[in-house]
Amino acid sequence: MAVTDADPKARPKKAKFTGTTLTTPTTRGVDHLALVTDDMAETMEFYTEVMGMQLLHVRRVPYAPDRGQPPYDDLRHYFFGMGNDSLLAFFEYPKGLDRSDRDLPGGMQHLAFHVPPDKLDGMVEHVKSHGIDVVGPVSLGGRFWSAYFYDNNGIRLELATSLAGNDISNVESVLQTEEEAREELETLFDDGEDVERWLKAMPLVDEPLA
Repeated sequence: MAVTDADPKARPKKAKFTGTTLTTPTTRGVDHLALVTDDMAETMEFYTEVMGMQLLHVRRVPYAPDRGQPPYDDLRHYFFGMGNDSLLAFFEYPKGLDRSDRDLPGGMQHLAFHVPPDKLDGMVEHVKSHGIDVVGPVSLGGRFWSAYFYDNNGIRLELATSLAGNDISNVESVLQTEEEAREELETLFDDGEDVERWLKAMPLVDEPLA
């Protein structure tokens, strides 16, 4: 079922906070994500043609072992605009290296891009028009609808949207009731004091949003 066919009555309600309120962190979201490719030209085609991003900056970076930089000298490091004042960057590593495993600790399991709900179906069809297999859109419960596919580097990508409407931000739409959060936290901590400490730190809502 397309996201546009979703029942509007099932859309989440506006968040009503209880207890701790949302705070404003010092960080302002993603400045840039730095990923790895071994074919910059192909990556440029994928992210401009398939994802509709714009190439913004091209450069080379020197080897700088004291800063945790890639262990190669004079690498290409290209930047794309991914919307909302955020950048997606790629380093071009030498060919022939082992592929990373996204399902190991420390790996990046997937990268989700937010798409407005009225544009999700069109974006999915655009991706498919490039011969790319797409799973979804599928409902993940609550406000979440997502579609999944892989880029030219084997990176798992997600197109995510929210049916919560403009009244609820992405952050608000993931908030839980105390009961929902407690049920999960009790599977992580044996000590009830740890559960209570984390519950007090979380902004909660007085009823489920979906």
